[in-house]
Amino acid sequence: MRSHENLDDFLAGRSAYLDADTTMPMYRRVRAMIEDLLARGVFDGGRPMPSTRYLSQELGVSRNTVAAAYDELIALGVIESRPRSGLYAATPLTRAAAESVSSAEPVDWSTLLRPRESVEFTRTLGHPDAFDYPYPFISSQPELRSFPVRGWLRAASEAMTGPHLRYSVRDAVDQDDPLLVEALRKEILPSRGIEASSDEILVTSGTQQGLSLIADVLLGSGKIMGFENPGYLDAMHIFKRSGVELSPVPVDGRGAVFDRSTVFDAMYLTPSHHHPTNVTLSLPRRKLLLELLEERNGFVIEDDYDSEFRFRGRPTPSLKSIGDNRRVIYLGSFSKFLSAGLRIGYIVADAPVIAALRAERHHRTKHLPGHIQRSLALFITSGDYHKVLRSHRRRLKQNWEIITESINTYMPRVEASSFPPGGVSVWYTGPEDLDAAELTERAAKQGILVADGSRYFFPGTGSHNCLRLGFGSIAQQSIEPGIALLGGIAHRMLDETRRISG
Repeated sequence: MRSHENLDDFLAGRSAYLDADTTMPMYRRVRAMIEDLLARGVFDGGRPMPSTRYLSQELGVSRNTVAAAYDELIALGVIESRPRSGLYAATPLTRAAAESVSSAEPVDWSTLLRPRESVEFTRTLGHPDAFDYPYPFISSQPELRSFPVRGWLRAASEAMTGPHLRYSVRDAVDQDDPLLVEALRKEILPSRGIEASSDEILVTSGTQQGLSLIADVLLGSGKIMGFENPGYLDAMHIFKRSGVELSPVPVDGRGAVFDRSTVFDAMYLTPSHHHPTNVTLSLPRRKLLLELLEERNGFVIEDDYDSEFRFRGRPTPSLKSIGDNRRVIYLGSFSKFLSAGLRIGYIVADAPVIAALRAERHHRTKHLPGHIQRSLALFITSGDYHKVLRSHRRRLKQNWEIITESINTYMPRVEASSFPPGGVSVWYTGPEDLDAAELTERAAKQGILVADGSRYFFPGTGSHNCLRLGFGSIAQQSIEPGIALLGGIAHRMLDETRRISG
């Protein structure tokens, strides 16, 4: 009598594994079948596993296929080989045992999770599914056809060859790729009027990691931070969690509004293109800010997230390039140009600040992946970066012209709006009786993604009739029809509201 008769019933249904319409290799299907045998408890009690000969005959596959499946299970520690005895389940786990474990009382994680600072602000809305919508008026995703696939692949391939390989695969401890740091010093920062030595630059996993490092090293309870209102939601959350007191600073057509009576120890600003209204901080206010920082022994965080994209006139100089700028901590990013998914940013600050931030980063992530850093460095130094940037700027300028004209043509308004010429989004303010939150919900049902402007204000402040409309992610030919559709929804909403109130 065969020693494995109790397998016959199960093996009779083997087609569920072996004959399935799948690209999975045959040995992986055999492995899945064996794992199910183990889970059913067939080999409980120390019974040996069937031989490769037996299984190959019963399943109609080669012995090498069965052996390959067994080899993987041995490597994973699921089964073990005992000398002169055979193969056995290493740690038998039957379905009954698994069910008894899963039926245990759930863990009350509320007793274990570390309490965090209560944050009253809304969260930033991410849209990983943005490209499933026909009209994604957002700025957080790249327009796929504009990504420089060939240039990036060339750089990524070169980064794994010759002298570059060591920098791509090494454990750099807390150091950044020297070629990338040099590329930032010589190719990127000069266009913003910034000079920096290598010990004044830190590469980060996007702007958010930079803000988090700064918050933990330089901020905390007892500090007052001036913060633009409306402003960047993720930064609000990061700073609030550090224990700092956020003091809202209003914004007008010339940027953040402050004077000598404004109370703050530090300031967070997006001066090139204010997030989210896109206005630029005026030069007189920049100079006043630097004076106030010196008087108060404070500092300012300059988040220059999309300064590359100005479509008329000369760019306003960065805060970091003006006069005595030692109190300016400058943050830059490649998210709005290349891709948010690459997660690469950088900080420029005095050497003692960078040293402290580097030590903090070391105990979190050490450094960014070496291959990504070296690829970006090669992409920049090859000339591809600047070539693609010029093309990207031309495309965004055209998008800006189309969206601003479309807004003035199709969207309800009090008067024709003027929009700052730059950035990757526009700020639309509608009539007072327009409910932007409801408009956002209705638009999404029609395949239109827009951001309700009220989300960017401190609680209890701000307007309810504003939208942030990104034009960096959407295909150019979709801008006008998308705004026309959005305008139609807005007009119908206003008609409904006015009929009810009238």
